[in-house]
Formats: sequence, C-alpha cells, structure tokens
Amino acid sequence: MNSGRGGPYATLIVLTLVSLLTMYVEAMVIPSLPKIESVLSASSEQAAWIVSSYLVVGAAVAPLFGKLGDVYGKKKLYLASLLVYTLAVLLAGFSPNVYYLIAVRAVQGFGFSLFPLSLAIVTDIFPKEKVALAQGIISAMVAIGMTIGMIAGAYIEEYFGWRMMFHIGFVFAALMLFFAYIVIGGVAPPHKEKVDYLSTVILSSGTALILIYLTETPYRGWLSFEQLILLFLGMLLFSGYLFYASKASNPLISLSLLKKRNVLVANLSGFLSGVAMFTLFLGVIYYSEELPPYGLGLSVLSAALTLFPATLAMIFIAPLAGSATSTIGPKYVLIYGSLVSMIGFWLMINYRATPLQLVIDSFIAGVGVVSIMIPMVNMIAVSMPPENVAVGLGFNTMVRFLGSSVGPVLAATFMTDYKYYVVYGTTAAAFKEIFSEAGTLAFNYVFLTGLIFSFLTLIVAFFANNYKSEHLSVSVPA
Repeated sequence: MNSGRGGPYATLIVLTLVSLLTMYVEAMVIPSLPKIESVLSASSEQAAWIVSSYLVVGAAVAPLFGKLGDVYGKKKLYLASLLVYTLAVLLAGFSPNVYYLIAVRAVQGFGFSLFPLSLAIVTDIFPKEKVALAQGIISAMVAIGMTIGMIAGAYIEEYFGWRMMFHIGFVFAALMLFFAYIVIGGVAPPHKEKVDYLSTVILSSGTALILIYLTETPYRGWLSFEQLILLFLGMLLFSGYLFYASKASNPLISLSLLKKRNVLVANLSGFLSGVAMFTLFLGVIYYSEELPPYGLGLSVLSAALTLFPATLAMIFIAPLAGSATSTIGPKYVLIYGSLVSMIGFWLMINYRATPLQLVIDSFIAGVGVVSIMIPMVNMIAVSMPPENVAVGLGFNTMVRFLGSSVGPVLAATFMTDYKYYVVYGTTAAAFKEIFSEAGTLAFNYVFLTGLIFSFLTLIVAFFANNYKSEHLSVSVPA
C-alpha cells in the first residue's frame, strides 16, 4: 500500500481540507446571489444558473473522472481536477458579467470529482478496518462545508463584497493544491484499460439534460413543452446507456456492478438522502429568513447560524458513524441514520416556533443525514472491485447530485404554490404594503418531503447485505 509521502493520516487531512474547501466555496455563493444578481444586472433565472452550472457539469463528469482515476492514477486525476478548479475560482472573482460567471462556475464543476477521488484514495491507503472511519470524515465535509460556507459567505459579502469570496477561495485552493502535490502519494492503478468515451458521453449527456430540466422547473414549470423535451431526451439517453452497457465489452461502468445489491442500495440511498439533505438546508434557511408570522424573520447570517450546531455535531458524529460501520456493519448505521433523520424532520413540522427549537430540530436531522452518508459510500467502496472503486464512487456522487437537485426544486415549488398575503405598515391605508410570503403549509410540505424521503431511505436500508470489517477478506454477497 502506497500511503503517500506524509503517511495515510497526513493524506487524510489534505483530502478532508480540500473537500471542506470545495463545499465551502460552493455554499458561500448562495447567500450572495441577490447581490450578484443586482451587480451583474442578471435575472433570477440567470442567478440560479450561477449555482446550477457547477452542479450540472460536476455531476456529468464525476463518473468519467472516477474511471480515469482507476485507469491512469488517482493522484494524477485529483491534482488535475484541483488545478482546474483553482483556476476557475480565480477567474470567477473577476467576472465582468453574469454569462462569464456562469461559464467559469461550470468549469469549477470539474472540481466536483475531487470528492469521489478522495474516497477512492483513502480506500487504497488505509487498512480495511479504518476505511469507513476515513470515508466518514471526508463525507461529513459535504454538510459541514455547506454550513460554514453559508455563514462565511453572508459575512464576507456584507463587509467585503461578493468578489472577495472567490479571491479568498482561490488563495486557499492554491495552498491545498501545493500540499496535495507534496503529501498525496501516487497510488498505482490496478491495470490499464481503454476508456469507453461513447458510453461516457451518453451517460453524461443524459445526466446534464435532467439537471437542466430540474434547474429550469421553477421558471418554466414541470410540464411545459420545452421542459418535457429535456426530460424525455435525458431519460432516453439514460435508457440508451443501460442498453449500450448491456452490450458493450467495457462500458464506463458495467451493469453487473450496478446490479450488485449493496451498490444498488447505496445508489438509491444516495438519491433519496440527497433530496432529504437539501430540503433540510434550504427549508431551515428559508424558514429562518421568512418574515413573521410564517417565519422567524432572522438575518441571512443568523439564519445560517441556526445550522451551525448541527455542523458541530457532524464533526463528532461522522467518525463515530465510520467506526460503527466497521464494527456493526453499514446496514444498521444506515437504518439508524434514516430513523434519526425522520425524527428531525417530524420535529420541524411540529415544533419550530422559536430559533432554539429550529436549532434542536436541525441538529437532530443533521445527525441523521450524516449517518446515512458514511455507510453508503463505504458500501460502494467495499462492493466494487479495486479497479472500479473510483468510477463506482463517481457514479454514486452523480446519483446523489441528482437527488440534491430535486430537493431545492420541490422546496421552491411548495413555497411558490402555497403563498399567503400579509399586510405590513401602519394603520393608515397610505402606508400599508402587501407582501406575499410562503406560508405555514408551504414549510410543512418542505419538511414533510424530507421526512418522506428519509422514510424511503429506511425502507431501502433493510435490503442491504450487512458485513463487518474483520470479514472483508471475504467478498460481500452480490
């Protein structure tokens, strides 16, 4: 095992910090979108693409970069992805218009492959009984980075301007690129093989079209003609990939691997928990900022801080969930996480009248969500042959991003369809203003969505084949 020039734990620190950084940079944009929209004279639809362009490209290329890592070396692909990402973050801070910013944000999407490559690297360099722990620490950075990014983004935008967010992000990304080059050892690929680029194009194009459909849904509707064309073509390409993969000798990822029970459970759980996680984040943020009587009326920074206790919990829960995955098996950790997540969302529906109640609710739901993520990625890493670990994790990342894109669309739909009109101002009619707000029913449906998808994750978890780290020398049943 080549654990790197700094040893496996030094490598883990670098991989963890890079994962934290990338999620921080992506999340810090969210509270600044209204300001960016105003400064760059963009429409709300264009502003949405500042976030979505990263998601579309990131999800589309994650399986390919995973495959290239398996074939040509994970360190090479990791450094290449981080370099492209760093340059794109630098360019974003100098954006002259919204189209330029959307374009460089799309290039940043190539950095999204850093996450599955990180998980694949620790699978290679750690002993099997420690892999779940290492994966848990990296996986927790998704939620932790998002929360820190929203808090820091709100603060930096308020006092230094939105461009400074990217300038700071570039400095940290450049530093991490240097440390990644020094610390991470080159893990030799198991074997060389040809990469089937045709199957990659088919799968990536289908993913991109479905994500474009989801991004445009709040502005063009679920069932408009243009939207249905996007959805039809996306599903057609997905079906085409399944047909092609069943016939090709060496597709991007074979159907025999995707049909393994634990791989299937992990991918389904990834999609379902992706929906739940983003209904948690967006539901809490929007409800916190919504004016009374339907929300708490907090500032952008205070709203982000309501998620901070849940973030701190994830820092401690993630290693524990990783250790539990090794000792009692992923199935029971996945069941536990689903149940805790359901309890958190149920509390959000019924007890959210004060900031303290919302903090407690999000704390519980956050513990559940992070406890789902860790066993899920471990099941992929354990179930895949060594030469397919990175592409398997890349495919799982793509599936989770699809779920993460569904969550915001459902939340936006509920908050648009269930509005109430509220009068603000003095009793004098001349000073009254009428505002439309997402009402109680809208937020109930948002959190109910998180509960339902957590319940569906629970159902899927019961189909997993359990295993323990000391038994990993024997292959997990398909």
